[in-house]
Amino acid sequence: MIKKIVLYFFSGTGNTLFVSKIFASELGKYGIVAEIIPLPCPVPEKIPDDTVLCIAFPVYSQTAPPFICDWLRSLPETEKGTPVIMISTLAGFSGLVKGPFYHLLRRKGYNPLAVREFTMPPNYFHKHGEERNSQIRERAKLAIADFARDVAEGNVKWPWHPPFLNILQFIVQKMFRHGGTGWLGKGFRADKAKCTKCGLCVKLCPVGNISFAGDGYPVWNRKCQQCLRCITYCPTGAISNRRMRLVAYPGYKCPEIKAADLIKGKL
Repeated sequence: MIKKIVLYFFSGTGNTLFVSKIFASELGKYGIVAEIIPLPCPVPEKIPDDTVLCIAFPVYSQTAPPFICDWLRSLPETEKGTPVIMISTLAGFSGLVKGPFYHLLRRKGYNPLAVREFTMPPNYFHKHGEERNSQIRERAKLAIADFARDVAEGNVKWPWHPPFLNILQFIVQKMFRHGGTGWLGKGFRADKAKCTKCGLCVKLCPVGNISFAGDGYPVWNRKCQQCLRCITYCPTGAISNRRMRLVAYPGYKCPEIKAADLIKGKL
């Protein structure tokens, strides 16, 4: 029987933290303690024998954000068969989460216990108004409650997938790193007429991609991973991306999540 879960999460515009908090709350109904830890952070050096590891993240380009993939690959090898639960949030579907991470965890000696994807409102392409987004979140709550019950009762599994997807994931990651950090990543700008130099965008960036220029305004470098935290949570709406205008409409954020929730302990 599971007694404790350590849940590491990364959330761009709040959806994944929303799911993680509800999951932890639902687990509590079955006497399971869930500790929630924000990513990025160091990988755990040692996981107690009675603890299940859980990783939650949004899906980017069919898989996890590149820095999350790197974090997973840096997990220490183990002979204990530590159980792992993986949660992803997405607006459509993913093809490179369940299979590649199953094989990665198995190679490192972990036991892939369960994987579940939850549909949430889209971060990047905004198809719906808030009424529709609210309905999506309410359906997600029901699905999360069902998943928590299945985890508590042991009615979960992580299906096997063919190993060739690992190669496809590697290719997609290469393409994303090049496009996200290069062409799209360099499109971010702060409107100096609106920017107050508060520095929130710098604190929010999970990979340290934003820094202060000599005049005190933020500048974006070449490590962007398109989480949209900066553009979403800017308190004055000063940030835009000139290379997204024709394809995306940044602006959605989960209303239950605040900027401070994403970087708790860092502000």
